[in-house]
Amino acid sequence: MTEYPPYADTCEECLARARTVVRPAMALPDGDGGLIAAYRCPACGHTWTCAWSVQAGPQPPTPPADPVGLEDLVAQLRIRIATQPPRPAA
Repeated sequence: MTEYPPYADTCEECLARARTVVRPAMALPDGDGGLIAAYRCPACGHTWTCAWSVQAGPQPPTPPADPVGLEDLVAQLRIRIATQPPRPAA
């Protein structure tokens, strides 16, 4: 079995060509005991977020020491969050 880093995800834009496993560029608490991780694919530049619930095990990743382009990614994520339709009531 392949071992992946904590909170790794795959780029859906690259799945047709190759499986690109991406580490989060940053991870923030969501205020409900989970994390929201932001990703940027090194192969195609696609950006996305993923929500994770916190479970026992590895700790969330820390922001990179040299966050190149992180401000742009955060701005894109804020726009995406602001324009998402509200979630339906459970």
